Amino acid sequence: MRSLRLLCFLWLFSSLFSLCAQDEAARLDATREFLKYWKKVKDEASQIAAIDTLRGNECRPAADELLKLCRHPSAGIQQAAFAVLETFRAPATFQTWIDELPKQKDAEQIALLVKVFGRSKVASALPAIEAVAMDPKASNATRYEAARALHAIGSPGAAGLLPRLLGDADPLVRMAAADAAGAFKLGDTAKPLIGLLADPQWQVQSAAIGALAALRPMDAVQPMIDLMKKTGRLRTECADALFRITGMDLGVDPERWQDQWKTQIAIPGWRIPTDEELAKKAAARQKSDQFYGKKGEATTFAKIPTTSTNVLFIIDVSGSMDELVLEREKFQGYRDFRKFTIVQAELMAAIEGLSDNTNFDIVAFATDIDAWKKRLVPANVVNRDAAKSWVKNLKPIGGSESQEMAASGLSGAANLAAGKTNTLKALLYAFGVDPEKPAKAVPTGADKAAVKSPLDTVYFLSDGKPSVGKLVDPNEIRKEIRRHNEVYRIVIHTIAIGEFQKEFLSQLAEENGGMFMDMGR
Repeated sequence: MRSLRLLCFLWLFSSLFSLCAQDEAARLDATREFLKYWKKVKDEASQIAAIDTLRGNECRPAADELLKLCRHPSAGIQQAAFAVLETFRAPATFQTWIDELPKQKDAEQIALLVKVFGRSKVASALPAIEAVAMDPKASNATRYEAARALHAIGSPGAAGLLPRLLGDADPLVRMAAADAAGAFKLGDTAKPLIGLLADPQWQVQSAAIGALAALRPMDAVQPMIDLMKKTGRLRTECADALFRITGMDLGVDPERWQDQWKTQIAIPGWRIPTDEELAKKAAARQKSDQFYGKKGEATTFAKIPTTSTNVLFIIDVSGSMDELVLEREKFQGYRDFRKFTIVQAELMAAIEGLSDNTNFDIVAFATDIDAWKKRLVPANVVNRDAAKSWVKNLKPIGGSESQEMAASGLSGAANLAAGKTNTLKALLYAFGVDPEKPAKAVPTGADKAAVKSPLDTVYFLSDGKPSVGKLVDPNEIRKEIRRHNEVYRIVIHTIAIGEFQKEFLSQLAEENGGMFMDMGR
């Protein structure tokens, strides 16, 4: 019987070894075929499709080729290579890279390997990541990617890297470290995070506010109240963080917070609520059906308020905006029932309501985009009047008049092609990016222009699905916006009008810290 069991075991082991060998041979063959095809094709779409064939064919040769492509001049090729490489999970795939990382001399290759380990969640690489990031000669990109890698892997490490990075000279590194510290709720980072509330870069302040809301230290309350006394979007973020720390729901009024806080800390034995107590308070607040921290603000568009003082309005002027709304009972009091007439009136009212300390701009988009000023300008009486005049003169492109011309055979004069919906181009304008003129791809680090941009809030209104542009699939557009906004941290509010699937705009707002408003069909 024992001999029979041994024979069965040996047969099973032999069969499994044979299957593994066959799988490995198939993966190696897929890599060889990829390389042959890669040498022949030159257009980017075919190259990206070829890269995707390596998905599910994990082996060391495939990983080596993908790593090379992560430094390709094309951003599209880079992203495709990263997307496949991050699906690889076998420890043997990465071990040689882990071993060589501390010895690597190429600064960009060091940052690239750290980024790959993070995206692939290679926990065994943590000691090597910490070692290169704590090297005094480490590049900004390496330190930035190290903070992101720890966040992605889900471990703060063992060498105290994150507290150190919170005091980094590079604001992008400080921001990434604050995000990671908040995710791990590291108690020893509370003090440096409180210091970051006074950071010169608002994006770093925003990251610190979010992290402190997760850590919930009592010492953060007074600095946040002080920060609320300044105008801008951070007032709302501080108000929400203060609720998450104290359990008190006092909106965005810093004086009210100050008075109440003095009262609370004077009560003998008072303490901040436990996590369980706070969860009950949060549930009660949600049931109140109120937009916490956004009550009574002057700046609203389509009933979405904001405390931001750096605002961009992005408005759809495609041909379908010339159509009539269906739910007319919701749109009484406007000049007519055209969607664009309604949006025009709402936008002019929003402009009129801007406070003098607000900076703003407007972008109209269809197939292409048309910016009012191409930069944020003060909302003084002169600029508000000029903006309303500009909005008043806007018309849907390729609307009913153009369609009638096309039906009469005047398709050239109708210019219907200009009246489509280029959603991606309109949204990327907020990040200073034209998808049709891509900048040089950088495999590691982050866009330094992000911390130079004052823009922190976008209102995006559209009535239809994307129909033209580099990307038209809503999921791909959302993915691209998330990639850019990870560093810019712009809040994107979305407004829908008309009859179309609105899940895209709802998800876009949710993923970018904004609110979604459905004006109606």
